[in-house]
Amino acid sequence: MTPLNKLNYLFGTFRNYGFKECLRIGWMGVFYRGASRLVLVALTKPRCIERTAAASKFYDFHFASVAELEVLSKIPDYEITQLDIDRVRNGISRCLVQLDGSELTGYTWVWLNKLAYITDGFYLNLPDDAIYNYKALTLPAYRGYGFQGLRHLKLLEFLRPEGITRLFGFVDSYNTKSFRGVKKSGFEPVGELVIMKGASAIRTQLRLRADFWPGSPVEDDTGRAVN
Repeated sequence: MTPLNKLNYLFGTFRNYGFKECLRIGWMGVFYRGASRLVLVALTKPRCIERTAAASKFYDFHFASVAELEVLSKIPDYEITQLDIDRVRNGISRCLVQLDGSELTGYTWVWLNKLAYITDGFYLNLPDDAIYNYKALTLPAYRGYGFQGLRHLKLLEFLRPEGITRLFGFVDSYNTKSFRGVKKSGFEPVGELVIMKGASAIRTQLRLRADFWPGSPVEDDTGRAVN
């Protein structure tokens, strides 16, 4: 990113989110210069608007079949790719859809393997009671009603018999919109991954909250305990 692009990005952040957020982004740009920082988050208790939860009986929630996803993928606005479908077909992921009659309201995806893909060359082994929630969409006509939180609630409800009680995810710390979105949904930070790309090597620094794996001490990649 050129200096001019950085200034434009900061100006856009100030215009859309205010001085405090602009200052946060600017500070990170200095402190993590030349590196990308991903905030690792987990959700145990989804925040769901009471009236939205009460209205859930009017919607259909279920894990989509391959055939259903193939039909939905024909509509570009739904952003369902062939790779998404192949992952479901091969038992790699599942997609929880929310339907309003025959109309798609939105969806959320989970990665079934305990080895969660974070970025190229980096995977994170998850606790037995957590699952990677990596993709979501609410269609424009249904935004603002708290449906994403409701889908998280349903997702944990459906997965509880399999021993799942937490959702795991991550967000780029520079992406204010996404960062605020996951916090609004009830996700809490449990760690960070900093990726530093040099001319001949890539270094990473992983820090995790000690209670992310209950009952087990957690160390960062330098061997220090994280509290």
